[in-house]
Amino acid sequence: MNQYNNQIRANRRKTRSGNRNDAGKNGFLSVLLFYVLPFIIVNGLIFFLVTSKPKGEITIGESSDYISTTMELKIKSLLPVKSIEVTLDGAPIEMTKTGLKTYSTVLKNNGVLEVKLICFNKMKTVIGDQVDVLDDTPPVIKDSVVENGILSFRLEDSQSGVDYSSITGSDEDNQNIAPLSIDRSTGRVTFELKKDNLSITAKDNIGNELHATITPQGENIEDEGTPDGQAEDQTES
Repeated sequence: MNQYNNQIRANRRKTRSGNRNDAGKNGFLSVLLFYVLPFIIVNGLIFFLVTSKPKGEITIGESSDYISTTMELKIKSLLPVKSIEVTLDGAPIEMTKTGLKTYSTVLKNNGVLEVKLICFNKMKTVIGDQVDVLDDTPPVIKDSVVENGILSFRLEDSQSGVDYSSITGSDEDNQNIAPLSIDRSTGRVTFELKKDNLSITAKDNIGNELHATITPQGENIEDEGTPDGQAEDQTES
């Protein structure tokens, strides 16, 4: 009988101990689920909202006419952007919204493009790119040689190409001297050199104009180009 009672008491002690362990586990899980995890999640979210920087991607399109090109800006960040400032060589550029997070504009000049994005949390990101697909330089003279009174040189323009019909020369006696020959396949041009110096004028296919003066030794002593847009502005003024 005593042995039976001792067994009952032992079983009761084990049951009470097991209940205490279960209660301890349940209390730990409750603290973890209802206090610790929400604390970590809320503070992590606050940290993300406070420190998240805006992200963007710039795409410069190709130019078919070498006069203008397109620029597209895509906002890559999740948080909304408060303001967008775009400049080309420091001059402000107006953007047009074309999608939920997409903006675009037309560029007519080469230069350094800079985009400043400011998020609603006042965090700032500056991204940039180089615009160099437009033709804003005139043709260049290369390999100029004078032999037996004949000036020979090559004209090169790597973008819109040389407008060979625009090539003329001038000296102190004649302001409109036509070339002796033009080889369009090589860009080789020849002139008869009658005076000490010969001034050469040539344009590319969008109007950038070259002005150069060649000496009897074949040296280019003056070489300056006028972009088409600048020439028009000077004429209008």
